[in-house]
Amino acid sequence: MYSIALLLLLLLSGLTTPTEAGEIRQPWPMHKIDNDFRVANSLNARDVNGDGWMDYSVIDESLGLQTVIFHPGTNGDVRQTWPKVVLAKTGHPEYSCLGDLDGDGNVDVVVVDGDDMSRGLQTGVRIWWGPPRDQVTNPTAWRDAGHIPGTDGLQYLYAECLDINNDGALDIIVGGRRHAVNKQYAGIRWLEAPRDESRRRDLAQWKIHFIDEDALSGHGWVIADIDQDGDSDLVDANADWDTSEWDEELYWYANPGPGSPAQLKPWPRHSIWKSTQFYAKPQVGVADVDGDGLTDLVTQTQNFVFLFRKTSLEPVTWERIAIQKPDLIQWLGRPIKFADLNGDNRIDIVGALIHNDGNLPKDKAAVFWMEYVGDKPGTDWRINVIKWSDGANTRRQFVGEKWDHLLFSDVDGDGDLDIVGNVEEHYVSDPRTRSARSFFSVVWFENPLR
Repeated sequence: MYSIALLLLLLLSGLTTPTEAGEIRQPWPMHKIDNDFRVANSLNARDVNGDGWMDYSVIDESLGLQTVIFHPGTNGDVRQTWPKVVLAKTGHPEYSCLGDLDGDGNVDVVVVDGDDMSRGLQTGVRIWWGPPRDQVTNPTAWRDAGHIPGTDGLQYLYAECLDINNDGALDIIVGGRRHAVNKQYAGIRWLEAPRDESRRRDLAQWKIHFIDEDALSGHGWVIADIDQDGDSDLVDANADWDTSEWDEELYWYANPGPGSPAQLKPWPRHSIWKSTQFYAKPQVGVADVDGDGLTDLVTQTQNFVFLFRKTSLEPVTWERIAIQKPDLIQWLGRPIKFADLNGDNRIDIVGALIHNDGNLPKDKAAVFWMEYVGDKPGTDWRINVIKWSDGANTRRQFVGEKWDHLLFSDVDGDGDLDIVGNVEEHYVSDPRTRSARSFFSVVWFENPLR
C-alpha cells in the first residue's frame, strides 16, 4: 500500500490513484509474472530453455532493460513471480523477439533499439546470440553481437523472426516510424540471413530488403497468408502519431513468392480500408472467424470493432462489418486478436484498452473478450470482461494503464487458453526518492471458462 506521505502528495497534486490491483476482484484471476518493469514494452514467445513451456522476451523502454522471462516449468509455481535474465541496459529499446538465427539450436534475441542521445546510443537492430539451454539464466553466457550494419539511424517499433524466403535460415522482419531527428522512415523491411550457417554470425553478411520503404508506420503488423497461396504475406495498419488522418489505412502486402527475385523488391500493396478513425499504432488480428476457409481480419477504433470478412481470393476482397462498441469498451484501444477462449470451436475476439492522457475510467473493461451471438459472426456480439480498469487518472500523457500485447498459451497446463499480457506506463513515481513503482507490468490471466 502507499505511504501516507505519498498519498497526500498525490492528492495535493490533483492526481487520482488507482486501487491496488490485488484489491480489485477481476472476472479472470490476474497473476503477476514480473512487476519490475516501468514501461514493459513488447511481448514475444518461444520455448527458450527447452522445457516445453513458453518463455517471453520483454524490454523496458524507460529503463532500457532487455530481458527474457522464463516459465517456472512443470513443477514451478506460475502464480508467483517468474525467473528472468537481464541481458543488458541500453537506450530506449522498443521491441524484442526470439528465434534461432544462427542455426546452432539455441534461441537468440533480436532487440530494436531506440535513441538515447545522452548516452551516445543509436537506433538499430541488435542481436544477442543465445547460449546452450542449461545456461540461459546466466546473463554472461549471452553474446551481444551489436547492430546489423545498415539498420542504424532508423526508428523501429516491431520485429518478428521468420524464414520469409524458405531457404532454411531464420530471417528478421522489422517495421517502424519516421525518425524524430533525421526524418527518415524505417518503413517495413526484412533482413535476410545467410543461407550458410557458418556466415550467420557475421552480421555484415546479412542483406536488407524492403517490403515497403515508405510505410508510414510499421507497428501492429501481422504475418499471415492473406491470398492463401502458401507463402507469408503481411497486414499493417499504418496510423501513428505523425500520420496524417487522410493517410491512415489498413492494407496488406502480397509476398511475390519465396526465393523469387521479386521478393527482394518492394511487395505489392493492397488497400483494405482507409479511415480517419484510427488511433496511433493500431493492431490487427487474423483468423478464419466464420469457418468458410477464408482468413478474416479484425481491428479496433475508439467506437467500433471492425471485422473484415474475406469474400473471395481472386482477387482478394473484403466485407467490412462495423461492430458498435458498447460503453463498457468504448475507449481508446490497441491490442486486438482472435482466439477460441471458451473452447466452443467458435472464434472469439479478444481486445484491450489504453489510457487517454492518463485516464482509463474504472467502469471500462480494460481487457475483454467478445463472442458472437447467432449462427454467424455479424454485428451482434456479447461483451465479456476479463479485467476492469484500475480507474487511474494521472492526467499525464505517458503514465496510465496501457495494454500493449496479448498472447495466448495454456500457462497452467489445465487444457485451456490463458492470456499473457504486458502493460506500459502503469506506475507511480515517488519524488522523494526519484524512483517509480509499477502496479503491474507482465501478467497472465487464468482462464475460468473451462
